[in-house]
Amino acid sequence: MERDGFVTSSSKAAEDIKKWGRKLAEKWSLPYVIRRKQPIDKLIGECGGPAYVVTTTRIEVYREEGSQPFFFHPNAAMFRAKRWLYHQEDPFVSACDLREGDILVDATLGLGSDAQLASLAIGKQGNVIGLEASEVIFTIVEEGLQSYESSLEPLNEAMRRIKVIHTNAENWLKEQPDASVDVVYFDPMSQEEVSSDGIETLKQYGLYEGDFEQMIIEAIRVAKKKVVLKDHFKSTRFALYGFMFKSDHLQCSTMVLLIWKRGNNNDNT
Repeated sequence: MERDGFVTSSSKAAEDIKKWGRKLAEKWSLPYVIRRKQPIDKLIGECGGPAYVVTTTRIEVYREEGSQPFFFHPNAAMFRAKRWLYHQEDPFVSACDLREGDILVDATLGLGSDAQLASLAIGKQGNVIGLEASEVIFTIVEEGLQSYESSLEPLNEAMRRIKVIHTNAENWLKEQPDASVDVVYFDPMSQEEVSSDGIETLKQYGLYEGDFEQMIIEAIRVAKKKVVLKDHFKSTRFALYGFMFKSDHLQCSTMVLLIWKRGNNNDNT
């Protein structure tokens, strides 16, 4: 894929960080720009964004002058992973009814928190595929899943197993055979306002394209077991697409998980 932008490093980066930056620039077919203590805004003005900045702990991306950085982090996956490892409990895993060896498609990957839990639950014999249409989010999250080191080795291994594909979910699903995966999962941007710095930053880089109704139709065709949709409890999508509400899968005060299950009365495949 062809990317826009350039790679640089933090102003006082050690040589090993600069070397990592050069490797990433080569991998992504982007120019590596020597920082020379110049502000990121100035470099973006001269070279054009986005700017991928390699630091000692992470890769940050700045889309334009004055923008907030976006970077990969496990987000809520860390404490959810601990709970899963110690107690085998997670609302998302339960809603998807995941088993070892399952295949799950996360059609709206984002930072991949749910994909990480899915990868933990289905194990080495399973397969988690994350679809991401945004070039920036794909670039940062694919690299983050392969290089981030958490304090939980099972989570690190789970992250490494996730296959990330830069694609439009609707187009990808249309190319898949009937009943070829176990679960298709959607976590689209909520129709309601949800206050979160992380969500707001993600929205800056998100790419919202395609016909969501058609995505659901294709997901129902492709999924053997379930299609799971996470959205605000006030969302009209649930009734519109015939999802079944499960109160025991309540994620938090605003977001809930809803399920379409093969064999429901609304199965029109």
